[in-house]
Amino acid sequence: MRLPLLQRLFVLIAALFMPIASSGQDSKDQAATERAPTILFVCEHGAAKSVIAAAYFDKLAKERGLKYRAVFRGTNPDPALAAAAVKGLNEDGIDTRGWKPELVSKRDMNAASGIVTLGCVLPEKDDDAGKVVEWNDIPSVSQNYQAARDDIVKRVQSLVDDLAKKEQKTKRGTRPRP
Repeated sequence: MRLPLLQRLFVLIAALFMPIASSGQDSKDQAATERAPTILFVCEHGAAKSVIAAAYFDKLAKERGLKYRAVFRGTNPDPALAAAAVKGLNEDGIDTRGWKPELVSKRDMNAASGIVTLGCVLPEKDDDAGKVVEWNDIPSVSQNYQAARDDIVKRVQSLVDDLAKKEQKTKRGTRPRP
């Protein structure tokens, strides 16, 4: 059974916070990632779309003061990041040294607070259907990095905004009333 997009997004945002043990972005502080709720971005090769999404998610979440961190994975990972993604991210000021595509695992999916697929199908997806949001119509990174990046960043910004609102509601709800 497929849930409507808004309902899936709500479920993603409402998911319990659980960290992922290994980030895949080797240059990141792994200890911080282990303590932070994690959004798992998955594309087929784990080399372009999910990498861009994770990079911008971390940047925007940090700017908003959110504790969330991102991880990228692939369902059929390439041995290295896509050249177009590396070039584009580097031009955008994001250092990708040490980042390598990794196969998405059941452990990754179980530990994630939310999962965003970018034009791929997860293995055993039904088990995690409540926390999966699909972004299926993103342009090809190799054909037009800027168009792909802009589309991904727009969606990531919306996700970060929703998570920030949820955190604010949680903070307000836990404060003692005067």
